[in-house]
Amino acid sequence: MTPFLSQALANGWGLLLPALFVLLQLFAALSALHAIRNVRTSQAAVAWTVGLLTLPYAFVPAYWILARNRFAGYREAVRSVGRQHRESLSSIEQELLTPVDTRTTSLVSPLEQVADVLDTPISTNNQFSLLVDGQQFLDALLEQIASAEHYIYAEFYIIRDDKFGNRFADALIAQAESGKVVRLLYDEVGCIGLSASYIRRLTEAGVDAIPFNTRQGWVNRFQLNFRNHRKLLVVDGQRAVTGGLNIGDEYLGNHDWVTRWRDTAIAIQGPLVRKIQAVFAADYYWAKRHGLPEAKWQDRDPKSDNSTTESTSYSAICATGPADNRARATMMFAAAANAATERLWISTPYLVPDESTVTALSMARAKGVDVRLLIPNQADLWLVYLAGFYYEAELKSLGIEVHRYTDGFLHQKCVLVDDKLAIIGSTNLDNRSLYLNFEMMVAIDQPDFVREVAEMLRKDFASSTVAKVPGPHLQPWYGRFGTVVARLFSPIL
Repeated sequence: MTPFLSQALANGWGLLLPALFVLLQLFAALSALHAIRNVRTSQAAVAWTVGLLTLPYAFVPAYWILARNRFAGYREAVRSVGRQHRESLSSIEQELLTPVDTRTTSLVSPLEQVADVLDTPISTNNQFSLLVDGQQFLDALLEQIASAEHYIYAEFYIIRDDKFGNRFADALIAQAESGKVVRLLYDEVGCIGLSASYIRRLTEAGVDAIPFNTRQGWVNRFQLNFRNHRKLLVVDGQRAVTGGLNIGDEYLGNHDWVTRWRDTAIAIQGPLVRKIQAVFAADYYWAKRHGLPEAKWQDRDPKSDNSTTESTSYSAICATGPADNRARATMMFAAAANAATERLWISTPYLVPDESTVTALSMARAKGVDVRLLIPNQADLWLVYLAGFYYEAELKSLGIEVHRYTDGFLHQKCVLVDDKLAIIGSTNLDNRSLYLNFEMMVAIDQPDFVREVAEMLRKDFASSTVAKVPGPHLQPWYGRFGTVVARLFSPIL
C-alpha cells in the first residue's frame, strides 16, 4: 500500500469515527426525546433517558427493541380472521366482553367490582378444584387430556424437553393419533431452550404446535419485549386447567436450585371454560390467522350463564395484555384493593408494582384492611429480586406487611379479598405482567372455594418470615447498590 493511500485511509477513519460518534449521540438524544414523549410512565422514561444519554452504545438498540409497550396488530388480526369465521368471533366477543363503560352489575360484591372495571361478563354454575403444587397440576392436566372426546387446546409460556414435558407431549400425541384435534401454542422466548426435535415429534404425530409469534409483522419485527405468559388447557370446551405452572420438571420441585416449587392452579368445569377457550381462540387467530372450526360455542349446558337457577358460584376471566386500550391488569389489582373491607392478601413471585398499584394498596391499608403480600425469599431473576427490596421497604413504610416465603421457591399468583373473592392465574405483581405480557387470571366467588384458598394462604404465611428492612442480606454495599440500580430500571424490567 502506497504512503499516499495509507494517509488517505488514516484521514478517512479519522473523520468517520468522530462523525459516527456524533451521529450516535444525536440519535441517542432523539431517542431520549421519543422516550420522554411515548414511554408509559415517568419512571420508565427517566430510566430510558438516563441509559440513552450515558450509555448510548448499549441503550439505543435496547430501546428500539424493548421499549414499546403497545402490541400492534393483535386486535386487527382477530377481526380479520373473524370476517371469515364470524360465528367464532361473535362467540369470543360474547364470552369475553361486555359493553365498554357500561355498568352491568350492582357492584355489591368484590367480583362484580372487578368484572365491571374490566368489562368482562360474570359466569355462573361452575365447579372448581384447587390444585396445590405441581403434582396435583400434572395429575389434573393428564387426566383432562385423556378425557378428551373431540379436541384439546393447550397454551403455555414455558415447555421443557424433560420428564414432565415428555409426559405432556406423549399425552397430546396419543390423543392426536386417535383422531382428536390437538392444538398447542407456546411462547418463543419462554421456550427458547425447547429442542426442535420436541416440536417435530408433536407435529409429525398430528399435533398443531405453533409459536405465539410476538414478532409477527413489520411493526413487531424487532420487538423482543412482549411475552404470552398464559398457561391453560381446554378440553372439548367443557373442562379446563389454568394457573401459574408451566410444563417442566422444576414445577414438580425436581430442579438443581430449588427443592420445592410452591405454585397454584385450578381445574374448572362449566360455562366459564368457554371463556378460557375464547382467550385461546383469540391468541390462535393472531398466531396462525385461522379459525377453530371444531370449537364448540353453542352447545351449552342447561345450567348456562344465563340460567335463572340460583347459584352460589360466580366467576369471571381477567384476560389482559399489551393489546388492551387500558391498563387492565393494574385495574384488576386496584379494583380488588378498592373492594376489600377486611383483608387483601396477595401472593406473587415478583414485587415490582407500578405507582397506581402501590396507591391502591396504601388506600386499602388506610381503610384498616389487613393488607399482606407474600413473596419468595429465594431468587430466580436477580435484577427483579433486588428491585423487590426497594418496594418491600416502601410498602412496609405504608404499614403493609411483606412476608418472605422460606419453604422453597414461591411462584403462585393469588389474590384473596375478604372471604368473598379469590383470583388465581398467571399475573405477577410486576411491570412486565402489568403491561407487557399476555396474562389470564380467574376470579372466583364461591364460598367453599374461597375458604379453601384462605386456608392455603394461611399455611403459606405460616411458612414465611416478615423480614426487617433493610435486612442483614442487604448490609453489604454491593447489595444496597444493586437494589438502587434495580429500582432505577424497574419500570422496564
